[in-house]
Amino acid sequence: MEKQIAVWLLQRGYADDLEQGIRFAQALANKECTEEMLDALGHNIDVFMSVGGPVTADNLLPFLLDKYNMAKKLIHFWNENPKDTNAIFFFNECRKHGIS
Repeated sequence: MEKQIAVWLLQRGYADDLEQGIRFAQALANKECTEEMLDALGHNIDVFMSVGGPVTADNLLPFLLDKYNMAKKLIHFWNENPKDTNAIFFFNECRKHGIS
């Protein structure tokens, strides 16, 4: 599921590429906020509007953990309901990245 979460993060602009998304997913699984996350998302307008400024590890981590938990729930739902329209689009994106 880690790679699927990476794709989800990538789709929403919370990661620049799949490898970064995987690193972010791994960190979030450990409830960590890395310097790379702060560098990548510190200037993201969606993040800034949600957590306020300045973006710090203290306000970024809860925001990202919320997104991470949402991704897990959605991916679980989509795995159980693969004909759901959002599931179809998500799994098509996963396939583009070689993830099944």
